[in-house]
Parts: sequence; C-alpha cells; structure tokens
Amino acid sequence: MSEGPRGAASTEQAPVPARVLIVEGYGHSREGLTASLRGQGLSVETAAEYTEAMRKMRDGRFAVAIIDVDLPAGRDSGLDGWDLARIFRALHRGAAVILVTAEWRPELGAEAERLRDCCLLEKPINPAELRAMVRALHSEVD
Repeated sequence: MSEGPRGAASTEQAPVPARVLIVEGYGHSREGLTASLRGQGLSVETAAEYTEAMRKMRDGRFAVAIIDVDLPAGRDSGLDGWDLARIFRALHRGAAVILVTAEWRPELGAEAERLRDCCLLEKPINPAELRAMVRALHSEVD
C-alpha cells in the first residue's frame, strides 16, 4: 500500500478481475476451459447443470459467459443451452456471450446472430483462441 500526502494510506485498490461463467456439462471440458482462462487475470466460476447455472446467473455479476448450447434439456426445467444464453443476456445486459458447440451447423450461426453480440466456437476449442476472444469481448464490455 502506498502512502499519500501526510503519510495517509492510499485507498486505491487493484482492479477487480473480470468474472467469467462457464456452463458446461462435461467435467473434462469444464476443467479444460477453466484452466485455459485462469491465470489470465480472470475470475472463473463454473456450472455443470441448469439449476447451478441459474443460481449463479442470478446471484453474481459476470462480464462474460461461455455456454455449451448442446447441453441436453434440463430434466426439471426443460431448458437447453440456448435458453440459458437468453436468460444470461436478460440478467446481464451488456455482458458478452460465447456459445460453444460440438456439432456445427449453418443454422447455429443464424441463431447466435438473433441473440445479438454472441460469438460461436466449435469444439474442440483452441485455448489460445478462447483467451483472445474473452480478452477482446471483455474489453468491448468495459
């Protein structure tokens, strides 16, 4: 901590790291996405299923969400990954959304465009590409 005039402690604080929410049903994929983003000045939270994702979306503030659109519909909710992306958008206006899919189809791009300002990545995900995309999207949100 630095001292200001008259020896008083400075109240300047380090910037708060951007918070990223990863919603991915497969443990290995979730861990890989998390590992590729940690250490980049980002705070990463994860959710493996809908109830957990909804709770975190309601309770936290996120700059970026990475959501697997191929998640099967939730047993209790009937929601799929696209629904979660729409809900995230509604709760976190201005935040960036990265949608990931293992099954690329041309109509996915059109669906992502309807969500506005979403990026779509095909699995397997290149960690360097993901980090660059998160950095670029986060700087646009700031």
